[in-house]
Amino acid sequence: MIGRLRGELIQKLPNLALVECGGVGYAAAISLSTYGLLAEPGAEVILHTELLVRENELSLLGFATAQERELYRLLVKVDGVGPKLALAALGALPLEDLVLAIRTRDVKALTRIPGVGKKTAEKLCFELSEKMGGISGLSGLGGSGAAGDPWESDLRSALTNLGFKEEMVLPVVAELRDEKPPLAEAIRRSLKALQR
Repeated sequence: MIGRLRGELIQKLPNLALVECGGVGYAAAISLSTYGLLAEPGAEVILHTELLVRENELSLLGFATAQERELYRLLVKVDGVGPKLALAALGALPLEDLVLAIRTRDVKALTRIPGVGKKTAEKLCFELSEKMGGISGLSGLGGSGAAGDPWESDLRSALTNLGFKEEMVLPVVAELRDEKPPLAEAIRRSLKALQR
């Protein structure tokens, strides 16, 4: 199992990275998201990898971050989502937006991903919306606030304790994130928005 590559980036294409490690060149399929985060050829890079073993083929997938790889692993568990479609999803939306779309069951946003129809989008939401909060390092994604941000976690906690479902709470909290009013005011404004 190849879990990580560290070496010189020899070639970088929107769908492929060639990394030389100890004299061996590894070609890894990548998402557009990873492509955008890679340095220029000649620089040292680290790719978190996933090795796909098929009957007559070995394929290596590369991810700029461990969180992206973890999200990929969740996506391919959904029936009808293969490696190609999962990479397309990771490249079509920033990770935060993809997680938020799934957690808030935003089918419309997910159907903008090439190859994802309404049925697949609904399946992604149904099977993954509850699992998104458990992605290590992604606890701050999907509108749930940066790790260690007490304002957002307090507001979310207050609203969920009042009986609102998290998928309803997340977009409301996201709207107030930039402004960050005092907690009492944030709760009052959130309740108004949630009762519309």
